[in-house]
Amino acid sequence: MKLYEFIRIMVARRQMALALIVTFILAASLLISGCVADQSPTPDSTNFAPAITDPIPNEPIAASDTLPVASLYNEEAMVTLYNQAISAVVEINTVVGGDASAFGVFGIPNIRGQGSGFLIDEQGHILTNNHVVDNASSVTVTLHSGKKLEGEVLGTDRENDLALVQVDPAIVENIIPLPWTDSDNVKPGQMAIALGSPFGLEGSITVGIVSGLGRTVTGAETRSIPNMLQTDAAINPGNSGGPLLDSKGMVMGINTAIEASSTGIGFAIPINNAKSLLPSLLQGGEVDTPWLGISGTAIDQSLATELNLSTDHGVYVVSVVPDSPAGKVGLIPGGSDQGRPTSGGDIITEVDGVEVTEVSDILQYFNTKKVEDQINLTIIRGDETITVDLTLSEWPKDSVFQELN
Repeated sequence: MKLYEFIRIMVARRQMALALIVTFILAASLLISGCVADQSPTPDSTNFAPAITDPIPNEPIAASDTLPVASLYNEEAMVTLYNQAISAVVEINTVVGGDASAFGVFGIPNIRGQGSGFLIDEQGHILTNNHVVDNASSVTVTLHSGKKLEGEVLGTDRENDLALVQVDPAIVENIIPLPWTDSDNVKPGQMAIALGSPFGLEGSITVGIVSGLGRTVTGAETRSIPNMLQTDAAINPGNSGGPLLDSKGMVMGINTAIEASSTGIGFAIPINNAKSLLPSLLQGGEVDTPWLGISGTAIDQSLATELNLSTDHGVYVVSVVPDSPAGKVGLIPGGSDQGRPTSGGDIITEVDGVEVTEVSDILQYFNTKKVEDQINLTIIRGDETITVDLTLSEWPKDSVFQELN
């Protein structure tokens, strides 16, 4: 290459570099001055990141310039719901073992309890958990206004952990009772709002979702409570008996228990359980819960294959209590080995013609029956299907046997 040609090429390249530098400086100046043309990506662009314009330093940002606040729910609607519902939610304080003084008979300290409840009608009836008022010698109901009322335990159901407390209806006549929804229609993912007095903090609200359905939790009397709602709305001691609301402010459950070994797992009795038991609670006294006297487990395909069963649905009888209704009619248990059912047991497929596939189906049906009621069981025994008639008896209060666990 000749010398003059080499010099010409180098000069051209230098001019090009200088031009690029000048162009970059001009573009940067325009961008800083805010005069650059709109560079928003076109629909066909692969740049999906939104452009962010920094505010002028030391100049306040107008509210309209900020990004919208993301939230899990409508705050204004939630505040309105709280204001409408909270007046019907009460705090319940009890004393067990004497009067309300610090010490009872012979200087033995009285046991004090605290929980929540909610008004269900204009007659002063308050629904709560049985374990909140169990064996209480005195009950004090505190309204959201701070007014304290004397409460009377009207009806209790130990096995289903429900109780009805009565206060003077004239004092609460201006409080609107909480409406109930149909808890059979509740779905996982729905909003769940817990109201009550955790640790005595009256008028508290926590918000979460319905985390699960159909949970069976052992109650205080060792009988399982069926179809419990699981929620991650914070439930703590003192929330027991308070309402679990849906997003419309309707009661779908009664806050009852927490999973002690976990964080964020709470359980509520579905309000439909209370609906079915309310007539008995209103009659007053202790509701007698009927029982069958068996321990069983739901059959699935795995268990059916393992035990060579002729069906893959129903309730498999694992054990039978002697002299119980099931024992008196000769129901056959399969037994268990190291916690696993063994073969040879009866399979309950129907109760009074109603199909059962889960243990909770039987418990739920028994909530509609009374002691001394007669029922009919459809049973698969070996290769044959038989029917058995029996009379339900009262749940034995001193029994340590857990039915249908």
